[in-house]
Amino acid sequence: MSSTITLEDIVKRTPDLPSLPAAAMKVMREADSSTSNARSIANILAQDQALTARVLRLANSAYYGLQRKVSNLQESVVVLGMRCVRNLCMVAATYPWMSRKLDGYNLGPKELWTHSFGTALGAQLAAQECKKCDPDLAFTAGLLHDIGKVALSVWLENKSNLIAEYSAKANVPFDEAERKILGYDHTEVGEHLGRQWNLPDEIVSAIRYHHEPDECPEPSALVDCVHVGNFLTLTMGFGLGGDGLLYRVCEGSFERLGLKPDDLDALADTFVVGYEEYEKLFAELARI
Repeated sequence: MSSTITLEDIVKRTPDLPSLPAAAMKVMREADSSTSNARSIANILAQDQALTARVLRLANSAYYGLQRKVSNLQESVVVLGMRCVRNLCMVAATYPWMSRKLDGYNLGPKELWTHSFGTALGAQLAAQECKKCDPDLAFTAGLLHDIGKVALSVWLENKSNLIAEYSAKANVPFDEAERKILGYDHTEVGEHLGRQWNLPDEIVSAIRYHHEPDECPEPSALVDCVHVGNFLTLTMGFGLGGDGLLYRVCEGSFERLGLKPDDLDALADTFVVGYEEYEKLFAELARI
C-alpha cells in the first residue's frame, strides 16, 4: 500500500467497493416524508427485484411471527409499519457485503455484521430512552457507522499488524493508531464514502464522529446515540476484531442524552434480550 494514498483514492480505487441500492436510498428518504404511504414505499422498493425478494423473506421470518404470509410489498408496509420496512430494507441491502470477512481488521465472516447490527440496536434503544432523536434514524446510522472499514480493509492488510502493535504499545484506541500510521482513520474514510452515497448529513456525521462525539462541530443526539450503541456492542464483545477494547467512552454523550448509570444498565439488559430475539431474523438472513 502506498503511504501517500488519499481518502479519495481509497473510495475510488478500492476493488469491489460496496454500494447501497438506489431503491434502498429512496425508501430511506421516502419513509421520512410527510406525504409517504404504503403504496409509495412499495412502488419505490418494487424497482429493485432482488431487494424486494429479500425484504419479503425477512418480513415473513420467524422473528415477526405473522399469522399469515405477506405476499406483496404494500401489504408488508401496512402490516409491519413504514419505519419497520425501512429498517428491513437497510438490513437486506447491507447484509450481503457486511457479512464478508475483513482481513485488514481481523474480522471473520459476519463479525462486522454482528457488530454493526448490535450498534444499530443499541443506538435505537438509546434514542427511545432519551427521546432526543428518531429511533429509526438511529438504527440506520448505527448500521452504517463502520462502512469506512469495508473500504479501508483491503489497504490495511500489510499494515494492520503495525497499527495493532502501535495501539497496544502506546495504549491508544485503534482509530488513533490508524491516524498515526496512515494519516487518517476508518471514520474519515466512512465519511467520504457516505458523501459519495449521498447519505443524509446527520448520518454522515454519525459515521465520522461515533468514536469522538465531542469533536462533532454541532452537538448531535444522533451521533451520541450511535456512540452509546457502539459502546454497548463493544462491551458485549460483538465484532471486536483487531480494534480491541481501548476505545474511550465519551461521558459528554451520556450527559447530553440525559442518561444516567442506571439507565445504561437497563439499556444493556434490554439490548441483550433484543439481540437474542433478532437471532431469528439472522437465521433468515443467512438463507438469502
